[in-house]
Amino acid sequence: MRRRLIAAGVLAISLGGIAQEDAPKPRVSDAPLTSEQIAVYQAVLAVYLKGSDGILNLANITEPLDEADGSCLRGFDAGIMKESATVIHRIGPSLTTGRKIALVDPDHQKVTIRENDPQNRMRKAIDEGQQIQQITDKQLGQSIKTAFESGLFTLSEIVFDKEHRHAAVSYSFVCGGLCGNGNTLVLKKVGQSWKVAKRCGGWVS
Repeated sequence: MRRRLIAAGVLAISLGGIAQEDAPKPRVSDAPLTSEQIAVYQAVLAVYLKGSDGILNLANITEPLDEADGSCLRGFDAGIMKESATVIHRIGPSLTTGRKIALVDPDHQKVTIRENDPQNRMRKAIDEGQQIQQITDKQLGQSIKTAFESGLFTLSEIVFDKEHRHAAVSYSFVCGGLCGNGNTLVLKKVGQSWKVAKRCGGWVS
Protein backbone atom coordinates (compact mmCIF):
# COMPACT_ATOMS: atom_id res chain seq x y z
CA MET A 1 0.00 0.00 0.00
CA ARG A 2 2.81 2.37 0.93
CA ARG A 3 4.57 1.69 -2.38
CA ARG A 4 1.38 2.52 -4.23
CA LEU A 5 1.08 5.82 -2.36
CA ILE A 6 4.71 6.72 -3.11
CA ALA A 7 4.25 5.78 -6.77
CA ALA A 8 1.10 7.89 -6.93
CA GLY A 9 2.94 10.81 -5.38
CA VAL A 10 5.81 10.53 -7.87
CA LEU A 11 3.31 10.33 -10.73
CA ALA A 12 1.48 13.43 -9.47
CA ILE A 13 4.74 15.38 -9.25
CA SER A 14 5.73 14.23 -12.74
CA LEU A 15 2.37 15.20 -14.19
CA GLY A 16 2.62 18.56 -12.44
CA GLY A 17 6.02 19.15 -14.01
CA ILE A 18 4.67 18.23 -17.44
CA ALA A 19 1.71 20.57 -16.95
CA GLN A 20 4.08 23.44 -16.11
CA GLU A 21 6.18 22.69 -19.19
CA ASP A 22 3.04 22.62 -21.35
CA ALA A 23 1.79 25.95 -19.98
CA PRO A 24 1.75 28.48 -22.83
CA LYS A 25 4.48 31.10 -22.76
CA PRO A 26 3.36 34.74 -22.66
CA ARG A 27 3.11 36.44 -26.05
CA VAL A 28 5.30 39.47 -26.65
CA SER A 29 3.00 42.36 -27.55
CA ASP A 30 3.62 44.38 -30.68
CA ALA A 31 2.08 47.43 -29.02
CA PRO A 32 4.37 49.91 -27.23
CA LEU A 33 3.89 50.71 -23.57
CA THR A 34 1.14 53.24 -22.93
CA SER A 35 1.89 56.57 -21.25
CA GLU A 36 0.08 55.24 -18.18
CA GLN A 37 2.23 52.11 -17.99
CA ILE A 38 5.38 54.19 -18.45
CA ALA A 39 4.30 56.50 -15.60
CA VAL A 40 3.81 53.53 -13.24
CA TYR A 41 7.16 52.00 -14.16
CA GLN A 42 8.90 55.36 -13.71
CA ALA A 43 7.40 55.64 -10.23
CA VAL A 44 8.69 52.16 -9.32
CA LEU A 45 12.17 52.91 -10.65
CA ALA A 46 12.30 56.25 -8.83
CA VAL A 47 11.61 54.48 -5.52
CA TYR A 48 14.09 51.66 -6.18
CA LEU A 49 16.90 53.91 -7.40
CA LYS A 50 16.59 56.47 -4.60
CA GLY A 51 20.02 56.90 -3.05
CA SER A 52 21.74 54.66 -5.61
CA ASP A 53 24.75 55.83 -7.61
CA GLY A 54 25.40 52.76 -9.73
CA ILE A 55 24.02 51.84 -13.14
CA LEU A 56 21.01 49.52 -13.05
CA ASN A 57 20.77 46.79 -15.68
CA LEU A 58 17.09 46.75 -16.68
CA ALA A 59 15.66 43.78 -18.61
CA ASN A 60 14.36 44.99 -21.96
CA ILE A 61 11.24 42.86 -21.61
CA THR A 62 8.69 42.43 -18.83
CA GLU A 63 7.52 39.22 -17.20
CA PRO A 64 4.09 38.16 -15.86
CA LEU A 65 3.07 39.66 -12.52
CA ASP A 66 4.14 37.54 -9.54
CA GLU A 67 0.91 36.49 -7.81
CA ALA A 68 2.64 34.65 -4.94
CA ASP A 69 1.19 37.05 -2.38
CA GLY A 70 -2.52 37.37 -3.10
CA SER A 71 -3.01 40.00 -0.38
CA CYS A 72 -1.52 42.61 -2.71
CA LEU A 73 -4.02 41.80 -5.43
CA ARG A 74 -7.28 41.95 -3.51
CA GLY A 75 -9.73 44.19 -5.29
CA PHE A 76 -8.19 43.57 -8.72
CA ASP A 77 -10.38 41.89 -11.32
CA ALA A 78 -9.48 38.20 -11.71
CA GLY A 79 -10.27 38.28 -15.42
CA ILE A 80 -7.93 41.20 -16.03
CA MET A 81 -5.19 39.46 -14.03
CA LYS A 82 -5.60 36.24 -16.02
CA GLU A 83 -5.43 38.15 -19.28
CA SER A 84 -2.31 40.06 -18.20
CA ALA A 85 -0.48 36.77 -17.63
CA THR A 86 -0.67 35.94 -21.34
CA VAL A 87 1.08 39.05 -22.70
CA ILE A 88 4.40 40.74 -21.94
CA HIS A 89 5.92 43.94 -23.35
CA ARG A 90 9.25 45.18 -24.59
CA ILE A 91 10.78 48.08 -22.71
CA GLY A 92 12.32 50.94 -24.62
CA PRO A 93 14.39 54.08 -23.91
CA SER A 94 11.37 55.86 -22.39
CA LEU A 95 12.36 54.40 -19.01
CA THR A 96 16.07 55.13 -19.21
CA THR A 97 16.09 58.83 -20.14
CA GLY A 98 17.70 60.90 -17.40
CA ARG A 99 18.50 57.84 -15.26
CA LYS A 100 21.52 55.61 -14.77
CA ILE A 101 19.84 52.64 -16.42
CA ALA A 102 21.15 50.29 -19.10
CA LEU A 103 18.64 48.23 -21.10
CA VAL A 104 19.92 44.67 -21.42
CA ASP A 105 18.89 41.36 -22.90
CA PRO A 106 17.91 39.27 -19.85
CA ASP A 107 19.23 35.98 -21.27
CA HIS A 108 22.65 37.47 -21.98
CA GLN A 109 22.75 39.19 -18.61
CA LYS A 110 21.98 35.96 -16.76
CA VAL A 111 25.16 34.46 -18.23
CA THR A 112 27.16 37.38 -16.80
CA ILE A 113 25.42 36.96 -13.45
CA ARG A 114 26.43 33.30 -13.27
CA GLU A 115 30.02 34.23 -14.10
CA ASN A 116 30.12 36.87 -11.33
CA ASP A 117 28.11 35.01 -8.68
CA PRO A 118 29.76 35.64 -5.25
CA GLN A 119 29.40 31.92 -4.55
CA ASN A 120 32.06 31.29 -7.20
CA ARG A 121 34.68 32.76 -4.84
CA MET A 122 33.62 30.31 -2.12
CA ARG A 123 33.67 27.34 -4.49
CA LYS A 124 37.10 28.29 -5.82
CA ALA A 125 38.50 28.52 -2.30
CA ILE A 126 37.13 25.08 -1.44
CA ASP A 127 38.43 23.57 -4.70
CA GLU A 128 41.89 24.94 -3.89
CA GLY A 129 41.78 23.41 -0.42
CA GLN A 130 41.34 26.72 1.39
CA GLN A 131 39.12 27.44 4.35
CA ILE A 132 36.26 29.89 3.84
CA GLN A 133 37.79 31.96 6.65
CA GLN A 134 40.87 32.51 4.45
CA ILE A 135 38.88 34.65 2.04
CA THR A 136 39.69 38.25 2.92
CA ASP A 137 37.08 40.92 3.47
CA LYS A 138 38.54 42.75 0.48
CA GLN A 139 38.11 39.73 -1.80
CA LEU A 140 34.56 39.13 -0.61
CA GLY A 141 33.68 42.81 -0.90
CA GLN A 142 34.99 42.94 -4.47
CA SER A 143 33.00 39.83 -5.38
CA ILE A 144 29.80 41.33 -4.02
CA LYS A 145 30.48 44.68 -5.74
CA THR A 146 31.03 42.95 -9.09
CA ALA A 147 27.88 40.86 -8.59
CA PHE A 148 25.75 43.94 -7.91
CA GLU A 149 27.17 45.72 -10.94
CA SER A 150 26.15 42.81 -13.18
CA GLY A 151 22.77 42.20 -11.49
CA LEU A 152 19.52 42.17 -13.47
CA PHE A 153 16.44 44.20 -12.58
CA THR A 154 13.19 42.94 -14.11
CA LEU A 155 9.78 44.58 -14.09
CA SER A 156 6.54 42.63 -14.29
CA GLU A 157 3.46 43.41 -16.28
CA ILE A 158 1.15 45.96 -14.65
CA VAL A 159 -2.40 45.12 -13.59
CA PHE A 160 -4.77 48.06 -13.18
CA ASP A 161 -8.06 48.05 -11.33
CA LYS A 162 -11.21 48.81 -13.33
CA GLU A 163 -11.07 52.54 -12.56
CA HIS A 164 -7.32 52.73 -13.25
CA ARG A 165 -6.81 54.36 -9.85
CA HIS A 166 -4.61 51.53 -8.54
CA ALA A 167 -1.90 49.48 -10.21
CA ALA A 168 -0.10 46.33 -9.10
CA VAL A 169 3.41 45.50 -10.30
CA SER A 170 6.28 43.31 -9.09
CA TYR A 171 10.02 43.56 -9.62
CA SER A 172 13.08 41.43 -9.00
CA PHE A 173 16.80 42.14 -8.78
CA VAL A 174 19.01 39.07 -9.16
CA CYS A 175 22.80 39.11 -8.83
CA GLY A 176 23.52 35.47 -8.02
CA GLY A 177 22.16 32.26 -6.54
CA LEU A 178 22.03 33.84 -3.08
CA CYS A 179 22.08 37.47 -4.11
CA GLY A 180 18.92 39.38 -4.87
CA ASN A 181 15.65 40.90 -3.75
CA GLY A 182 12.16 41.60 -5.00
CA ASN A 183 8.76 42.93 -4.08
CA THR A 184 5.18 43.40 -5.21
CA LEU A 185 3.83 46.94 -5.07
CA VAL A 186 0.41 48.50 -5.25
CA LEU A 187 0.49 52.09 -6.47
CA LYS A 188 -2.26 54.66 -6.17
CA LYS A 189 -2.86 57.50 -8.59
CA VAL A 190 -2.62 60.85 -6.81
CA GLY A 191 -3.41 63.68 -9.20
CA GLN A 192 -1.29 62.91 -12.24
CA SER A 193 1.33 60.95 -10.30
CA TRP A 194 1.58 57.38 -9.03
CA LYS A 195 2.60 56.76 -5.42
CA VAL A 196 3.43 53.46 -3.69
CA ALA A 197 0.51 52.66 -1.37
CA LYS A 198 1.37 49.10 -0.34
CA ARG A 199 4.21 46.60 -0.42
CA CYS A 200 3.86 42.86 0.01
CA GLY A 201 5.47 39.63 -1.07
CA GLY A 202 8.97 41.01 -0.46
CA TRP A 203 11.91 38.59 -0.56
CA VAL A 204 15.67 38.72 -0.11
CA SER A 205 18.25 36.03 -0.94
